[in-house]
Amino acid sequence: GPQSSGKSTLLNYCFGCKFLTSAGRCTRGIFASLAKLSTPINGSDQFLILDTEGLDAVEKGNSIKHFDRTMVLFCLAVSQVVIININGDIGEQMLNLLQICAHSLLK
Repeated sequence: GPQSSGKSTLLNYCFGCKFLTSAGRCTRGIFASLAKLSTPINGSDQFLILDTEGLDAVEKGNSIKHFDRTMVLFCLAVSQVVIININGDIGEQMLNLLQICAHSLLK
């Protein structure tokens, strides 16, 4: 989701993670946390939660598109479930980014 849309807060609340939160840009890159399951699935009682920095961050300057695409593609490639926090309407740029990355996974 976009910067400052509450992604880390949502993951902390839903899964008991301890990702840092703040009013401005807090997460830089990708952070991970292991969460325990009450009932094992396929022999595993843990799962990995990835928390990413916000997309479309002004602070990243000109490298924003390449970095955002790489980060989204990585998360889509290694995940079985993806939660996208859009905090309102999904913008055209965000929709295009998700379409490009989802399409690249089909190849």
